[in-house]
Amino acid sequence: MSILESLYKLCLVLFIISLVLLGGEKYSFSKSTEDKSRGILEISFDFKRQGTIASNQYAVWIEDDKGKLIKTLYVTRYTAKGGYLYRKECLPTWVEKAKPSSLPSTVIDAITSATPSSGTQRYLWDGRDEGGNYVEPGRYRFYIEATLYWTNRVLYSGAFLYGGENQENIPITVKYFDGQSNKDMIQNVKAKYISSKRRL
Repeated sequence: MSILESLYKLCLVLFIISLVLLGGEKYSFSKSTEDKSRGILEISFDFKRQGTIASNQYAVWIEDDKGKLIKTLYVTRYTAKGGYLYRKECLPTWVEKAKPSSLPSTVIDAITSATPSSGTQRYLWDGRDEGGNYVEPGRYRFYIEATLYWTNRVLYSGAFLYGGENQENIPITVKYFDGQSNKDMIQNVKAKYISSKRRL
Protein backbone atom coordinates (compact mmCIF):
# COMPACT_ATOMS: atom_id res chain seq x y z
CA MET A 1 0.00 0.00 0.00
CA SER A 2 1.38 3.37 -1.01
CA ILE A 3 1.75 6.33 1.32
CA LEU A 4 -0.95 8.16 -0.69
CA GLU A 5 -3.45 5.31 -0.21
CA SER A 6 -2.67 5.18 3.52
CA LEU A 7 -3.29 8.90 3.88
CA TYR A 8 -6.54 8.60 1.95
CA LYS A 9 -7.83 5.81 4.22
CA LEU A 10 -6.76 7.71 7.31
CA CYS A 11 -8.63 10.82 6.13
CA LEU A 12 -11.70 8.72 5.36
CA VAL A 13 -11.67 7.16 8.83
CA LEU A 14 -11.26 10.57 10.48
CA PHE A 15 -14.11 11.96 8.41
CA ILE A 16 -16.45 9.13 9.44
CA ILE A 17 -15.48 9.56 13.11
CA SER A 18 -16.19 13.31 12.94
CA LEU A 19 -19.63 12.66 11.41
CA VAL A 20 -20.49 10.27 14.22
CA LEU A 21 -19.31 12.70 16.89
CA LEU A 22 -21.13 15.68 15.36
CA GLY A 23 -24.26 13.64 14.93
CA GLY A 24 -24.12 12.61 18.58
CA GLU A 25 -23.68 16.20 19.74
CA LYS A 26 -26.57 17.31 17.55
CA TYR A 27 -28.85 14.63 18.99
CA SER A 28 -27.80 15.47 22.53
CA PHE A 29 -28.46 19.19 22.00
CA SER A 30 -31.86 18.58 20.43
CA LYS A 31 -32.89 16.23 23.19
CA SER A 32 -31.74 18.68 25.86
CA THR A 33 -33.65 21.55 24.27
CA GLU A 34 -36.78 19.46 23.93
CA ASP A 35 -36.64 18.42 27.57
CA LYS A 36 -36.52 22.06 28.70
CA SER A 37 -39.49 23.18 26.62
CA ARG A 38 -42.75 22.34 28.39
CA GLY A 39 -45.30 23.85 26.07
CA ILE A 40 -46.57 26.98 24.35
CA LEU A 41 -49.13 29.55 25.49
CA GLU A 42 -51.01 31.21 22.63
CA ILE A 43 -52.96 34.44 23.17
CA SER A 44 -55.07 36.01 20.45
CA PHE A 45 -57.57 38.85 20.16
CA ASP A 46 -59.18 41.18 17.65
CA PHE A 47 -57.64 44.66 17.68
CA LYS A 48 -59.47 47.64 16.18
CA ARG A 49 -57.53 50.87 15.89
CA GLN A 50 -59.39 53.83 17.32
CA GLY A 51 -59.59 57.26 15.74
CA THR A 52 -59.37 59.09 19.06
CA ILE A 53 -56.30 60.48 20.81
CA ALA A 54 -55.01 58.94 24.06
CA SER A 55 -55.86 55.45 22.85
CA ASN A 56 -54.48 52.41 20.97
CA GLN A 57 -51.90 51.47 23.62
CA TYR A 58 -51.63 47.92 24.96
CA ALA A 59 -49.26 45.42 26.54
CA VAL A 60 -49.21 41.62 26.86
CA TRP A 61 -47.17 39.93 29.58
CA ILE A 62 -46.68 36.84 31.79
CA GLU A 63 -46.41 36.72 35.59
CA ASP A 64 -45.66 33.91 38.01
CA ASP A 65 -48.09 32.87 40.73
CA LYS A 66 -46.58 35.42 43.13
CA GLY A 67 -47.20 38.37 40.81
CA LYS A 68 -43.65 38.77 39.51
CA LEU A 69 -43.37 39.80 35.87
CA ILE A 70 -41.66 37.00 33.95
CA LYS A 71 -41.82 38.15 30.35
CA THR A 72 -43.31 41.02 28.35
CA LEU A 73 -44.51 39.59 25.04
CA TYR A 74 -45.46 42.92 23.51
CA VAL A 75 -45.99 46.58 24.35
CA THR A 76 -46.76 49.47 22.03
CA ARG A 77 -43.70 51.56 21.28
CA TYR A 78 -45.12 54.93 22.33
CA THR A 79 -45.71 53.78 25.90
CA ALA A 80 -42.51 51.79 26.34
CA LYS A 81 -40.26 54.50 24.94
CA GLY A 82 -41.39 57.20 27.32
CA GLY A 83 -45.05 57.88 26.62
CA TYR A 84 -45.91 56.77 30.16
CA LEU A 85 -43.93 59.77 31.45
CA TYR A 86 -46.15 62.22 29.60
CA ARG A 87 -49.42 60.34 29.95
CA LYS A 88 -49.65 58.67 33.33
CA GLU A 89 -52.76 56.78 32.24
CA CYS A 90 -50.74 54.80 29.65
CA LEU A 91 -50.78 51.15 30.78
CA PRO A 92 -50.18 51.89 34.49
CA THR A 93 -50.30 48.23 35.56
CA TRP A 94 -47.64 47.19 33.03
CA VAL A 95 -45.48 50.23 33.81
CA GLU A 96 -45.54 49.44 37.53
CA LYS A 97 -44.60 45.79 36.91
CA ALA A 98 -42.07 46.20 34.09
CA LYS A 99 -40.39 49.43 35.21
CA PRO A 100 -39.51 50.46 31.64
CA SER A 101 -37.26 53.31 32.85
CA SER A 102 -34.77 50.68 34.06
CA LEU A 103 -34.96 48.39 31.02
CA PRO A 104 -32.02 48.37 28.56
CA SER A 105 -32.83 49.77 25.12
CA THR A 106 -32.15 46.33 23.58
CA VAL A 107 -34.95 44.82 25.67
CA ILE A 108 -37.33 47.67 24.82
CA ASP A 109 -36.59 47.24 21.11
CA ALA A 110 -37.22 43.49 21.35
CA ILE A 111 -40.68 43.79 22.88
CA THR A 112 -42.05 46.84 21.07
CA SER A 113 -43.29 47.92 17.68
CA ALA A 114 -45.55 50.61 16.32
CA THR A 115 -49.25 50.25 17.04
CA PRO A 116 -50.46 47.47 14.73
CA SER A 117 -53.16 47.78 12.11
CA SER A 118 -56.63 46.51 12.86
CA GLY A 119 -56.95 42.74 12.76
CA THR A 120 -56.32 39.60 14.77
CA GLN A 121 -53.18 39.78 16.91
CA ARG A 122 -51.43 36.63 18.14
CA TYR A 123 -48.71 36.25 20.78
CA LEU A 124 -46.82 33.12 21.86
CA TRP A 125 -44.93 32.32 25.06
CA ASP A 126 -42.58 29.33 25.10
CA GLY A 127 -41.84 29.35 28.82
CA ARG A 128 -38.79 31.61 28.82
CA ASP A 129 -38.16 34.62 31.01
CA GLU A 130 -36.64 37.98 29.99
CA GLY A 131 -33.16 36.43 30.16
CA GLY A 132 -34.05 33.60 27.78
CA ASN A 133 -34.11 30.94 30.50
CA TYR A 134 -36.91 28.41 30.81
CA VAL A 135 -39.05 28.84 33.91
CA GLU A 136 -40.03 26.04 36.27
CA PRO A 137 -43.36 24.25 35.75
CA GLY A 138 -46.21 25.74 37.73
CA ARG A 139 -49.09 28.15 37.74
CA TYR A 140 -48.67 31.36 35.72
CA ARG A 141 -50.92 34.21 34.63
CA PHE A 142 -51.10 36.26 31.46
CA TYR A 143 -52.33 39.84 31.21
CA ILE A 144 -53.48 42.16 28.43
CA GLU A 145 -53.80 45.79 29.46
CA ALA A 146 -55.11 48.43 27.09
CA THR A 147 -55.54 52.18 27.31
CA LEU A 148 -58.87 52.72 25.57
CA TYR A 149 -59.36 56.46 25.91
CA TRP A 150 -57.50 58.65 28.41
CA THR A 151 -58.15 57.02 31.82
CA ASN A 152 -60.54 54.43 30.37
CA ARG A 153 -58.70 51.14 30.21
CA VAL A 154 -59.26 47.39 30.33
CA LEU A 155 -57.34 44.50 31.89
CA TYR A 156 -57.79 40.92 30.69
CA SER A 157 -56.19 38.03 32.57
CA GLY A 158 -56.13 34.25 32.80
CA ALA A 159 -54.32 31.51 34.71
CA PHE A 160 -52.78 28.35 33.31
CA LEU A 161 -50.50 25.50 34.37
CA TYR A 162 -47.19 25.64 32.52
CA GLY A 163 -45.87 22.09 32.18
CA GLY A 164 -49.35 20.61 32.61
CA GLU A 165 -51.84 19.11 30.19
CA ASN A 166 -53.37 20.87 27.18
CA GLN A 167 -55.77 23.69 28.03
CA GLU A 168 -57.82 24.50 24.95
CA ASN A 169 -59.95 27.33 26.37
CA ILE A 170 -58.38 29.11 29.32
CA PRO A 171 -61.02 31.09 31.27
CA ILE A 172 -60.47 34.83 30.94
CA THR A 173 -61.54 37.60 33.29
CA VAL A 174 -62.01 41.20 32.23
CA LYS A 175 -62.07 44.41 34.27
CA TYR A 176 -62.74 47.94 33.03
CA PHE A 177 -61.47 51.10 34.73
CA ASP A 178 -63.11 54.55 34.55
CA GLY A 179 -65.62 53.60 31.88
CA GLN A 180 -65.75 51.60 28.66
CA SER A 181 -65.12 54.16 25.93
CA ASN A 182 -63.67 52.47 22.83
CA LYS A 183 -64.34 49.05 24.38
CA ASP A 184 -64.32 47.50 20.89
CA MET A 185 -60.57 48.22 20.65
CA ILE A 186 -59.78 44.76 22.03
CA GLN A 187 -62.37 41.99 21.73
CA ASN A 188 -62.63 38.19 21.42
CA VAL A 189 -59.67 37.47 23.69
CA LYS A 190 -58.73 33.77 23.60
CA ALA A 191 -55.92 31.77 25.15
CA LYS A 192 -54.82 28.17 25.01
CA TYR A 193 -51.90 26.18 26.33
CA ILE A 194 -50.37 23.46 24.15
CA SER A 195 -48.43 20.96 26.22
CA SER A 196 -45.13 19.52 25.01
CA LYS A 197 -46.06 16.11 26.42
CA ARG A 198 -46.23 13.54 23.65
CA ARG A 199 -48.83 10.84 23.61
CA LEU A 200 -47.51 7.40 22.75
